[in-house]
Amino acid sequence: MRARRKKVQNTRKYLRLRFLRVILATIGFAILPFVLIVLIQGLSVGNVPYTFNASDYLRDDMADIDVSAILDNGGSAAVVDGNLNVKHLGGKKIIESDALTKAEWTEFLCSIGEKSRYEYSVAYHGGNNIDAAIDDVIDTVDNVAEGDCNYWLVIMVPKAVTFDITLLFNKEAPDYKSTSMVFAAIFGVYFAALIIFVAFYSRKAAAELRAMEQVKIKEEEKRMLLVSELSHDLKTPLASVQGYSEMLLKGVDDENKKQDYLKMIHDNSVRADSILQALFTYSKLGSSGYDPKLEEADICEFTRLIVAEYISRFEEEGFKYEIDIPEDEIKVKINTELFRRVYDNLFENSMKYNKSGTKIGISIASDDGEVFIRIYDDGVGIPAENRDKIFTPFYRIDGSRPKDKGGSGLGLAIVKRIVELHDGEIELESMDGRGCSYKVNLRRI
Repeated sequence: MRARRKKVQNTRKYLRLRFLRVILATIGFAILPFVLIVLIQGLSVGNVPYTFNASDYLRDDMADIDVSAILDNGGSAAVVDGNLNVKHLGGKKIIESDALTKAEWTEFLCSIGEKSRYEYSVAYHGGNNIDAAIDDVIDTVDNVAEGDCNYWLVIMVPKAVTFDITLLFNKEAPDYKSTSMVFAAIFGVYFAALIIFVAFYSRKAAAELRAMEQVKIKEEEKRMLLVSELSHDLKTPLASVQGYSEMLLKGVDDENKKQDYLKMIHDNSVRADSILQALFTYSKLGSSGYDPKLEEADICEFTRLIVAEYISRFEEEGFKYEIDIPEDEIKVKINTELFRRVYDNLFENSMKYNKSGTKIGISIASDDGEVFIRIYDDGVGIPAENRDKIFTPFYRIDGSRPKDKGGSGLGLAIVKRIVELHDGEIELESMDGRGCSYKVNLRRI
């Protein structure tokens, strides 16, 4: 109970830390756009003035006007002289015509405020550097004096270039309220979305933690069950060893009984050792750092060598056999020592749990990059209600089949782990209640 409470406390602490990290990350991402804008502003100041005033570019001689900074940043410039002749200085043409009437020039000046994609600045040079707003420039149209030094300079810049974050802090700007409301709405939606994200992420993290805890609990239950089953399985042989050894220590006059007791001690010691060895193998194969060290091998040739060793035993114990192994080479990656245990265990099971006269078979086939190995028999089979549990550690069908010798209950669990270490799969195929058929799938190379 104390351990479970500690786990809950650790989970809550983890959630709080994770939530705090998400909040800090959210605030950081929220500030980042402002930092980037300010940084870009700082880098751009040397090249792009944020307020494009045409008066800054006026010169006494029109030939000396330098608008390269405007042109380099996507802007355009043009000069309209005292005779309303238009000279294009570069960029997109601001005025299509090369000469204007007073009416056309006035109309142009009145309409530039409607061109929402661009910012315009117009300045008049009348020999004494008159810098006027557009309305004032319009007034000079009828009063301009003729001369080479009298002209208008028109600058047109895309609005994206003239964006300045300081607009938000300029309460005197005519669009201050509407712009502030737009920005407030944007950031309101942005922060609402972030809050939703944080809430969703936190719930997801909590769900993942609960799932992890459930996995840990199940793994702990499996370990406890493993220990319980091991204790149960070792209890019987060890009790026999203890009981018979005590009888021998008390003294037994009958030599035959003494030999029987010694045999029982030996047999139960072997059984206990077999269980412990199987448990050691099962645990080793399931450890995270275990490397099976797979090597390329011809599965057909490898299988033929093992089957050749079993043929004499099949014949001695009265089993029939059936072999279907292709002559072609089929390459796979296996650990030959480990994979031999797959064959040994499945063949031994067929002989252990079936009567003489049972047919034991093996076949190999391949298709679409996979290899299919079937080891089967036509013996008593496994009851349908037990089929989905046979690969569970320490699961046995005690007494349900003839020649039941009470194995460790780890054999098929070890087989399953070995096959999985080879990136393969094993399943018990349906045989309609007659015999067993194990199919192993491996990847072909």
